[in-house]
Amino acid sequence: MGPNWQSKVPAAIDALVTTFQTADGLRDVTVRDGASVSKARVLEIVSVGYTGIEGQADVDAIAATEGLGGSPDREQFSIRCVVAATSGGTDMPAARKRAYELFGAAAAAIAANRTLNGEVMRAMVGSHSLTQYQTDQGAQAAVAFTVDCDAYTR
Repeated sequence: MGPNWQSKVPAAIDALVTTFQTADGLRDVTVRDGASVSKARVLEIVSVGYTGIEGQADVDAIAATEGLGGSPDREQFSIRCVVAATSGGTDMPAARKRAYELFGAAAAAIAANRTLNGEVMRAMVGSHSLTQYQTDQGAQAAVAFTVDCDAYTR
């Protein structure tokens, strides 16, 4: 017999990857599920459940008993994601503008699929932060953001 209690985090991450892979505004963007071992260099990327920031958790979650019956539990969690754009030159404004376009496309995809294909009750973009730097491929801007979810455990 399977477990009596199961977090919705894995299913929500799977649904979020699918949501980004099929989003109109992200069609030509590489979408990665978690950390990647790929050595391929890409100019535009969306990473789900991984920001590349060492020591930072990829998901933060909390569960609490819901109601008097105690089952299922209410679970709230934040999935960390990042979009990044590299300009190919030293043009930081172009990289930053494109990163925020990708961030907007990701946010629109979540807004159009608030339940992440029925895996959560509600998903929305939470906090975000911008990091900018010059790389050997050119100016890069990365917008790290959370997808905040509210769900019931299984």
